[in-house]
Amino acid sequence: MDRNGETPKMIKACAVMMMLATPLLAGNAFAMGSSDSWSSEGTDLSAVTELVDTGMYDIAIDKIETMLEEDPENADLYNYLAYSQRKMGDFDSAAQNYERALMIDPEHVGALEYQGELFLQTGKPEMAQENLARLQQLCGMDCEEYKTLASSITN
Repeated sequence: MDRNGETPKMIKACAVMMMLATPLLAGNAFAMGSSDSWSSEGTDLSAVTELVDTGMYDIAIDKIETMLEEDPENADLYNYLAYSQRKMGDFDSAAQNYERALMIDPEHVGALEYQGELFLQTGKPEMAQENLARLQQLCGMDCEEYKTLASSITN
């Protein structure tokens, strides 16, 4: 760590390169895509989920954009891209990419949840409520995505 308590970018980049060069050990993604897998329609998302889960959003964005060149109809990739952009403060790009994810898969519960979070961050609570209602229709009030968005709306 440097004097400010931050990890230098070079160390982060080295960690990412090591991670990409070796198979990942067992673990679970935090929620951005399909919660039951690390792959989507034949695309291995493990490197992306690791980057996103560790907060390396700028590197994740680059990796996802490259992956989208080969798999441009992957709703999970667009969801991860939008999530990373939202975390980086690029709300306009995030909004576009959540829309792309939902155009590909209108029932993508991860995209609905995180788009709802974006709506809250950008002062559109009524639109977040619409996403919450859609999540209730798709997966009920007991699914994790519904619970997380509901909690964000009430806070």
